[in-house]
Amino acid sequence: MDQQRHNLKLLEAQSHNSMPETLFGSNWEAHAVKVYTHKVFFVFQEEVKFSVNACSVCGYTPPDPVSNFEVSIVEDVNKRKRYAVEYNRRTMDVRCACKLFERKGILCNHIIWICSGNFKEIPEKYILRRWSKNALRNPVYDLNGNLLENNDLTCNSKFGMSRVWSQIYATVVLLENATIIVY
Repeated sequence: MDQQRHNLKLLEAQSHNSMPETLFGSNWEAHAVKVYTHKVFFVFQEEVKFSVNACSVCGYTPPDPVSNFEVSIVEDVNKRKRYAVEYNRRTMDVRCACKLFERKGILCNHIIWICSGNFKEIPEKYILRRWSKNALRNPVYDLNGNLLENNDLTCNSKFGMSRVWSQIYATVVLLENATIIVY
């Protein structure tokens, strides 16, 4: 159990103290690198790549007066299929026929293709806390609702020490990778 906690702390330190490289220059990719863990970011980055390279709009239906949903038909070259992406500008609700977000909690390339031009950042409601860098900062309760562990930044000295060790670990990693020249 201690080994698992140690590994989790190392991954958390890596996630908070380094940033993966963004490849496509999109606002959504830049936002994703700040909020997602590295592993989830790389999955999201693949979706961004497919949205840039494999998606195009081949149909559009204006907003319905009752539901306010407009429908775009996105052609996915890789899958050789078309997907209906429904988007409500008023509520910022979006859903795709491929249902990737419902299945995995990550926006699909079809939604990214349609919405990245409308928003500078990924809408908050589409960033699941479990995939974010801050996922471990929630308090932990047992089945009866009793507080087991408080991970709040302001009142947890244990977390403060963890952050200090994370900074030390990140510095050691940087030093290991640095080339030191002695004169």
